[in-house]
Order: sequence, then C-alpha cells, then structure tokens
Amino acid sequence: MSKLALTSLAVAVLVLTGCSQKSPEVDMTKDTGKMDTKSTVDDGMSALQKLIASLEANSKTIYFDFDKYNIRKDQQANIDANAALFNTQEAKGFSIKVEGNCDEFGTDEYNYALGLKRAKSVKDGLVAKGMVADRITVVSYGESNPACTDHNKACWDKNRRAEFKVLP
Repeated sequence: MSKLALTSLAVAVLVLTGCSQKSPEVDMTKDTGKMDTKSTVDDGMSALQKLIASLEANSKTIYFDFDKYNIRKDQQANIDANAALFNTQEAKGFSIKVEGNCDEFGTDEYNYALGLKRAKSVKDGLVAKGMVADRITVVSYGESNPACTDHNKACWDKNRRAEFKVLP
C-alpha cells in the first residue's frame, strides 16, 4: 500500500510541477528601439487611403447635356484621361465605380434610369479605351446626390454628371 501511495504522490508532484506556467522573463529596463506597431499599421492603411484619394482626386468628372446620356465631344478628353489614370500600374488592382447623377428635373424613376444610362455610357467609353469591363461597376443616384443645390442653369449643369469612386 505504501508503494501505491508513494507512486501516486510522485505522479501528482510531476503533473502539478510539469503544468506550472511561468511568465517569460523580460528585461523592461533595456531600450528595444520601441517600435510602435500601431503607427506601422496605420501608415500602411494610410498609404492605401492616400492612393485611393489621389486616384479619385485626379479623376475627371464627366458632364452631360440636359436629358442626354451620350458622351459629349468636349468630355472625350476626360474619358481618355480617366482611362489612362485607371490603367496605371498602381490603379490596376482597384475596381472603379461610376456614379451617374442628374439634375432635379423629371421624376425620380426617370432620373435614376437616366443616371444609370450615363454611368453605362461612361463605362463603355472607358472600356473602349482599354479598361477591363469587370473592373467597372455602375450605379445611379438620380437627382439624390447633387453637387450644387442652387436653382439656376450653372448649378443644374454641374449636377448632370458621372463621378468615380475607387474601390479596394
């Protein structure tokens, strides 16, 4: 019986001491360079956000005539510039969203349909200039996303447009 008790005691001691947790010893008095991992992560995210913001800022808005969705001749240079911008090496990894917009005239349904036609015609123009169609999505905001809220011709002209968002 004493052998069984002695063996049980030895096993218990081994189990309890073998499973003890020790915290690692770290000398906190040494300066390890204090690498701030939070700022490193933020810088990485900031670089991506800065690139997206730069691409969006350098994209050219496409403007349309009243009740039209075809690309005007004076806007073709903007289509060319946007296709070149979005086909650069740093932009090729992103998708592009074309947002069609309208002025305040017409019904909501009509303006959403017109905004979608505008976005699609811009997409077609970009694809004709070498962009991959799968990278481009289209959306219509109709009259719900005005660039200008005054009630005059100059303001209405600004609202008949297609804009670009870069999607990671």
